Amino acid sequence: MLNRPDKDALRAMLESQVQEKLRVDPEAVTTYAAQHEPERKPYTSKPTVQDKAFEKELDQMRADAAAGVMHKPMHDQTTGGKPSLKLDDYPDL
Repeated sequence: MLNRPDKDALRAMLESQVQEKLRVDPEAVTTYAAQHEPERKPYTSKPTVQDKAFEKELDQMRADAAAGVMHKPMHDQTTGGKPSLKLDDYPDL
């Protein structure tokens, strides 16, 4: 049966090999300066589909207002001639 060395024996063996290598070739180990940790950017949430649709609708309303186009709500027979907003008034939604 093979006799395996324990951790302490392995550490001692590796340490002696490193010391021997450094004795023979002092330039064998190269040290480098530590690098800076990258800065973390603040969390920004991605716009949802609803946010994008809302912005698109606002842009459309601004463009219509700049062009002088006015959307008036259509009068419905069921409300007695009073203005009523329905989804039909905005077909692109």
